Amino acid sequence: MARREMLTAYMFVAPAILMIAAFVLWPAVITFHTSLHRTTLTDPGPGEYCGVENYRAVMSDPEFRRSAINTIVFTVLVVPAQTVLALLLAQWTNGPGWASRSLRLAVLIPTMISLTVLSVLWKLLYEPVSATGSGLFNGILTSLHLPPQPFLTSPRQAMPAIVVMSIWQGVGFQMMIFLCALQQIPAQLREAALLDGAGRWRRFCHVTLPGIAPTAAFVVMMTTIFALKLFVQPFLMTRGGPQGSTLSIVQFIYETTFFRRDLGLACAAGAVFFVGVSTIAVVLRRMLRAAECLR
Repeated sequence: MARREMLTAYMFVAPAILMIAAFVLWPAVITFHTSLHRTTLTDPGPGEYCGVENYRAVMSDPEFRRSAINTIVFTVLVVPAQTVLALLLAQWTNGPGWASRSLRLAVLIPTMISLTVLSVLWKLLYEPVSATGSGLFNGILTSLHLPPQPFLTSPRQAMPAIVVMSIWQGVGFQMMIFLCALQQIPAQLREAALLDGAGRWRRFCHVTLPGIAPTAAFVVMMTTIFALKLFVQPFLMTRGGPQGSTLSIVQFIYETTFFRRDLGLACAAGAVFFVGVSTIAVVLRRMLRAAECLR
C-alpha cells in the first residue's frame, strides 16, 4: 500500500518535474555549456572551447559591472519601499467597508495591466518640456511655477523615476498578500492586547508583526527576485540610458546576444546572473524559515 501511494504521488508530480526539467534545468545546462565556448549568434554551433575566458571577459566588462550596480541599486530602492508601502496600505484597507474595498481595487488595478503598456504610458508622463508640449508631471510642475525636470533624460533622475513607476505598479500585489496575512491573525490576540492597555504601536509590534513575519519574509524574497530581473521598464523607457544609468543585467544579456551577437559571452553573463540570484534566493529562504519560527 505504501509503495502504491508513493507511485501515485510520483505520477501527480511527474508533469511538473518534466516541465521544470524541460524549461529550467535543460536550458541551464545548455547555457553553461555554451558559456565555455566561443559561439556567435550567426554561428550557434559548439564553437571552440575557451574555458573560463568568457567569464573573465564578462567580469572585466565595464558595461556588465555598471549593469550589475544598476540592478543592485534598483533592488535596494524598490524592495524596502514597496514592502513597507504594501504593509501600510494593507493596514489601511483592512476593513469591511466599501471605502476599503474601493481603495484595494484602485491599488490592485496597475498589477493587472501589462508592464509593457504601463512603461510606455509612464514614459509619456515623464516627457520633458518641448515645443510640442510636455508630460503630465512637468505640466503639473509648470502650473505650480516650479522648474520642469528632465526625469528620464537625466542620468541622476532616470533610475529614481523608474523606481517610482515600479513601486506604483507592483505594490498592489504585495498589499493583497499582506492583507490576507492580517486577516489570519486571531482577533482574540488584538482584543487581549487592547484590554491590557497596549497602544496602537505596541499592538502592531507585538501582535501584528509576529503574526505576519513569515508573509513579510516571503514578500521580501519574491520582490527581490522580481526586482533583480529588471528589464521591461528601462528597455522601453530609456533603452538603458542615459549614459548607461539604467542598464540592467538582463538588458546587458539581451544586447550582448542580439546586438553584439556574442552568444558565449551572453551565456557567461547569464550563468553569473543565475548563480547570483540563486545565492540571494537561498539566503532569503533561510530568512523565511527563521521568520516562521517566530510564530
